[in-house]
Amino acid sequence: MTDFFQADDALTLAEQLADRVTEQINQSIAQRDRAIVAFSGGSTPKPLFEALCGKDIDWAKVLITLVDERWVPSTHELSNAAFLYAHLLSALPKAQFISLFHTADSVSDSLDAVLHEYLQATSSSAEYPAPFDVVVLGMGSDGHTASFFPDADNIQELVDPGQRVLLQTCESATTQVPRVTWSLHQLLSAKLLTLHFTGAEKRLVYERALGNDNAIELPIRAAIHQDRTPLQVYYAD
Repeated sequence: MTDFFQADDALTLAEQLADRVTEQINQSIAQRDRAIVAFSGGSTPKPLFEALCGKDIDWAKVLITLVDERWVPSTHELSNAAFLYAHLLSALPKAQFISLFHTADSVSDSLDAVLHEYLQATSSSAEYPAPFDVVVLGMGSDGHTASFFPDADNIQELVDPGQRVLLQTCESATTQVPRVTWSLHQLLSAKLLTLHFTGAEKRLVYERALGNDNAIELPIRAAIHQDRTPLQVYYAD
C-alpha cells in the first residue's frame, strides 16, 4: 500500500511533505491534545526541518524522537540528535525531545532507559505503548531504512514485523558504531508513515525494492511490502 508523490526539486518536495506532516500533527493534537513524531537523520531531511519551523503548530504539545540513532552522545559528529538540534529543535524550544542515546555499559543495556523515558513522557506502558502519529523514514543507497542494514547480524529480526518489541539494536560492518532503532512494529504504528528520499540513484533502489518482498536483501521492502499502514512516498530528483 503505497502512494507516490514526486516534486520538481528537493525544496518543493520538502514543503509538500511539511504540509502533510503539519496536517497530521495538528489533527492529532486536536484529537488527543498531543502528537508524537519520529524523524530520520541524514542530510535529506534538512529542508523538511527548515520548512516545519515556519508552520503553525503548537510545538509544546509535540513529542519528537528519532527513527534511529548512532549510539554516540549528542556532542559526537555522527550524532543524528545533533543534526536535529541544529536544524529543527533549536528553533522549537517548547517541543519535547526523546533521545535514543543513553550512557550504559553497552548499547543493549541502554534501551531500558530510553523506553522508560518514552513511556513516561507518553503516559503509556510497555504492554500498550503510545503509537506514533508521524514517522518520516529515509532510505540509503544500500536499501536500508531506520537502522535496518542488510549486513546487520540481526537483520532477520529487524525486518520482522512480528517482533513485538519497541526498540532494537543494530551492529554491522557498515554502521561505524552501534545503533539504536525503533522496531518495525513500532514504526508501523504511525498514523502517517512516509518515506522521504531524493536523487536518481535512490530512485533506482526504490524501483528495485518494488520488485519483490525480500527485506533481508533490501530492508526498505519491510516498509513497502506490508499491509498494516499505508506508506506515502515523497521523492524528487
